Amino acid sequence: MRMAIAVITLASAALGLSSAGCSADIHDNTADVHDNTANIDDAKVEMSTTADANNVQPGQALPVVVAAQDVFLISPSATPPADQTAVAGHLQIYFDDMSSDPLLITASESFSVTIPATATVGDHKVICRVHKHDGTPTSATFELDVKVTAKVSASG
Repeated sequence: MRMAIAVITLASAALGLSSAGCSADIHDNTADVHDNTANIDDAKVEMSTTADANNVQPGQALPVVVAAQDVFLISPSATPPADQTAVAGHLQIYFDDMSSDPLLITASESFSVTIPATATVGDHKVICRVHKHDGTPTSATFELDVKVTAKVSASG
Protein backbone atom coordinates (compact mmCIF):
# COMPACT_ATOMS: atom_id res chain seq x y z
CA MET A 1 0.00 0.00 0.00
CA ARG A 2 2.80 2.43 0.86
CA MET A 3 4.41 1.61 -2.46
CA ALA A 4 1.18 2.50 -4.32
CA ILE A 5 0.92 5.83 -2.52
CA ALA A 6 4.56 6.61 -3.27
CA VAL A 7 4.08 5.77 -6.97
CA ILE A 8 0.96 7.95 -7.20
CA THR A 9 2.71 10.83 -5.44
CA LEU A 10 5.75 10.59 -7.71
CA ALA A 11 3.59 10.30 -10.82
CA SER A 12 1.57 13.35 -9.81
CA ALA A 13 4.75 15.35 -9.21
CA ALA A 14 6.23 14.23 -12.52
CA LEU A 15 3.10 15.24 -14.40
CA GLY A 16 3.01 18.59 -12.64
CA LEU A 17 -0.27 17.84 -10.91
CA SER A 18 -0.55 19.92 -7.82
CA SER A 19 -3.02 22.04 -5.97
CA ALA A 20 -0.65 25.00 -5.78
CA GLY A 21 -2.24 28.17 -7.10
CA CYS A 22 -5.71 26.66 -7.24
CA SER A 23 -8.02 27.12 -4.32
CA ALA A 24 -11.68 27.75 -3.72
CA ASP A 25 -13.55 28.42 -0.54
CA ILE A 26 -16.70 26.34 -0.92
CA HIS A 27 -17.57 25.88 2.72
CA ASP A 28 -19.25 29.18 3.47
CA ASN A 29 -21.72 29.31 0.56
CA THR A 30 -19.83 32.07 -1.22
CA ALA A 31 -17.81 32.25 -4.36
CA ASP A 32 -14.29 33.60 -4.21
CA VAL A 33 -15.01 36.56 -6.46
CA HIS A 34 -11.74 38.46 -6.56
CA ASP A 35 -11.84 39.10 -10.31
CA ASN A 36 -11.60 42.88 -10.77
CA THR A 37 -14.06 42.66 -13.66
CA ALA A 38 -16.72 40.82 -11.62
CA ASN A 39 -19.97 42.70 -11.37
CA ILE A 40 -23.12 41.67 -9.50
CA ASP A 41 -25.12 42.85 -12.52
CA ASP A 42 -23.69 39.76 -14.28
CA ALA A 43 -24.94 37.41 -11.54
CA LYS A 44 -26.68 34.17 -12.43
CA VAL A 45 -28.87 32.00 -10.24
CA GLU A 46 -30.44 28.56 -10.53
CA MET A 47 -32.75 26.84 -8.07
CA SER A 48 -33.90 23.26 -7.51
CA THR A 49 -35.78 21.18 -4.96
CA THR A 50 -35.59 17.58 -3.81
CA ALA A 51 -39.34 17.61 -3.12
CA ASP A 52 -41.97 16.56 -5.64
CA ALA A 53 -42.62 19.92 -7.30
CA ASN A 54 -45.84 18.51 -8.80
CA ASN A 55 -47.35 17.77 -5.40
CA VAL A 56 -46.81 20.77 -3.14
CA GLN A 57 -49.21 21.51 -0.29
CA PRO A 58 -50.22 24.93 1.04
CA GLY A 59 -48.15 25.62 4.17
CA GLN A 60 -45.48 23.05 3.16
CA ALA A 61 -41.81 23.80 3.77
CA LEU A 62 -40.17 23.29 0.39
CA PRO A 63 -36.45 22.40 0.55
CA VAL A 64 -34.49 24.48 -1.95
CA VAL A 65 -30.89 24.51 -3.20
CA VAL A 66 -29.60 27.54 -5.08
CA ALA A 67 -26.48 27.88 -7.24
CA ALA A 68 -25.44 31.53 -7.51
CA GLN A 69 -22.60 32.88 -9.66
CA ASP A 70 -20.85 36.26 -9.63
CA VAL A 71 -22.35 37.22 -6.28
CA PHE A 72 -20.81 37.14 -2.80
CA LEU A 73 -23.77 36.03 -0.69
CA ILE A 74 -23.98 37.91 2.58
CA SER A 75 -26.80 38.80 4.95
CA PRO A 76 -28.24 42.28 4.28
CA SER A 77 -27.50 43.17 7.91
CA ALA A 78 -23.80 42.20 7.65
CA THR A 79 -20.98 44.33 6.28
CA PRO A 80 -19.25 42.76 3.28
CA PRO A 81 -15.45 42.65 3.10
CA ALA A 82 -14.06 45.70 1.29
CA ASP A 83 -12.86 43.61 -1.66
CA GLN A 84 -16.34 42.04 -2.09
CA THR A 85 -18.51 45.16 -1.91
CA ALA A 86 -19.13 45.34 -5.67
CA VAL A 87 -20.42 41.75 -5.78
CA ALA A 88 -22.10 41.50 -2.36
CA GLY A 89 -25.72 40.50 -2.40
CA HIS A 90 -28.44 38.23 -1.09
CA LEU A 91 -31.39 36.22 -2.38
CA GLN A 92 -35.06 37.08 -2.17
CA ILE A 93 -37.63 34.33 -2.65
CA TYR A 94 -41.11 35.10 -3.96
CA PHE A 95 -44.30 33.18 -4.71
CA ASP A 96 -45.84 33.73 -8.18
CA ASP A 97 -44.67 37.34 -8.68
CA MET A 98 -42.06 39.75 -7.44
CA SER A 99 -44.44 42.63 -6.76
CA SER A 100 -45.40 41.26 -3.35
CA ASP A 101 -43.25 40.97 -0.24
CA PRO A 102 -40.67 38.17 -0.43
CA LEU A 103 -41.37 34.93 1.42
CA LEU A 104 -37.73 34.80 2.47
CA ILE A 105 -34.57 36.91 2.35
CA THR A 106 -31.41 34.84 2.74
CA ALA A 107 -27.71 34.59 1.99
CA SER A 108 -27.79 30.78 2.15
CA GLU A 109 -27.69 28.48 -0.85
CA SER A 110 -29.65 25.76 0.97
CA PHE A 111 -32.88 26.56 2.79
CA SER A 112 -36.59 25.79 3.06
CA VAL A 113 -39.28 28.18 1.92
CA THR A 114 -42.84 27.85 3.17
CA ILE A 115 -45.53 27.77 0.52
CA PRO A 116 -48.22 30.28 1.56
CA ALA A 117 -51.15 28.66 3.41
CA THR A 118 -53.45 30.67 1.12
CA ALA A 119 -51.98 29.16 -2.08
CA THR A 120 -54.71 27.92 -4.37
CA VAL A 121 -54.69 24.57 -6.14
CA GLY A 122 -52.88 24.76 -9.48
CA ASP A 123 -49.65 25.83 -11.14
CA HIS A 124 -47.45 28.37 -9.36
CA LYS A 125 -43.87 29.64 -9.34
CA VAL A 126 -41.29 29.99 -6.61
CA ILE A 127 -39.02 32.79 -7.79
CA CYS A 128 -35.47 33.51 -6.66
CA ARG A 129 -33.95 36.91 -7.42
CA VAL A 130 -30.47 38.19 -6.60
CA HIS A 131 -30.45 41.58 -4.86
CA LYS A 132 -27.49 43.87 -4.36
CA HIS A 133 -26.34 44.35 -0.78
CA ASP A 134 -28.29 47.62 -0.59
CA GLY A 135 -31.49 45.76 -1.59
CA THR A 136 -31.57 46.87 -5.22
CA PRO A 137 -32.88 44.01 -7.39
CA THR A 138 -30.75 42.63 -10.22
CA SER A 139 -31.98 40.94 -13.38
CA ALA A 140 -30.72 37.55 -12.12
CA THR A 141 -33.83 35.47 -11.49
CA PHE A 142 -34.87 31.84 -11.63
CA GLU A 143 -38.39 30.45 -11.59
CA LEU A 144 -39.13 27.01 -10.13
CA ASP A 145 -42.46 25.64 -11.33
CA VAL A 146 -44.55 24.00 -8.62
CA LYS A 147 -48.04 22.51 -8.61
CA VAL A 148 -50.07 23.06 -5.48
CA THR A 149 -52.46 20.21 -4.77
CA ALA A 150 -55.39 20.04 -2.39
CA LYS A 151 -54.35 19.63 1.20
CA VAL A 152 -55.56 16.32 2.53
CA SER A 153 -56.92 16.39 6.05
CA ALA A 154 -57.69 13.46 8.29
CA SER A 155 -61.27 13.11 9.36
CA GLY A 156 -62.33 11.39 12.50
